[in-house]
Amino acid sequence: MAAVPLSDGSDPVTALSRCRFERTSAPMQLPHAHGQAGVPLAVSDAPADADVLARTGFATRADLGQHFLRSPEVARRLLECAELPAGAQVLEVGAGLGTLSCAVVEAGCRIWAVEKDVRLGALLLDKLRRFGPRARVTIADVRSVDLDGGLELDSVLLAILPFDWELSSALTEHIFASAHRVVRGLVVVPSRTLDQYRAAEGEGGSLRLEEVDGISRWEFWPKAPAPLRVVSIERR
Repeated sequence: MAAVPLSDGSDPVTALSRCRFERTSAPMQLPHAHGQAGVPLAVSDAPADADVLARTGFATRADLGQHFLRSPEVARRLLECAELPAGAQVLEVGAGLGTLSCAVVEAGCRIWAVEKDVRLGALLLDKLRRFGPRARVTIADVRSVDLDGGLELDSVLLAILPFDWELSSALTEHIFASAHRVVRGLVVVPSRTLDQYRAAEGEGGSLRLEEVDGISRWEFWPKAPAPLRVVSIERR
């Protein structure tokens, strides 16, 4: 897949690969410990991938509700909330720059990262290649993917969903209606979206929603339009 040139003449993969080289070439590089949560994903003073991408002039897509997670620490906090068993298979919808994807694999789980924006395809593949068979990347609208054909029983949805009520609702409904091997989920949505989720589901809905944490809007690039809620989803 060809990468799309950015305003400075480079492409997303080149820009972020250059940044990763600067991180890993330093003697301060921290080792990874497979199967343990909370392992540092990068040297603490390294710039976030989202910040590097912002400097290249990358244009986010409003129709996809794109806001990229800046902090690996927040990704690890999400994993703590998800309480994933070792070796679990995780479905991530809207994988973006792979910040959460990397945290999942570093914690000893396996990731199926689905991303619709073809501009990010080569970047995401490049970032997750080092994990080998523990990471799978699909560049497509998740609604066109045979999820049950690629998931194991008791898989978990872990996603920062688009910050748009109608789109995030449609994606959640599709996943839990069509992917019967997804038993539960943990998603990040704006506060208003959570309220609308609850109103739509009601007491007799097929899904049980519970707010378990919150994230500052400043943890994303571009800054999220509203405070964010971390929501646990279970089938009734």
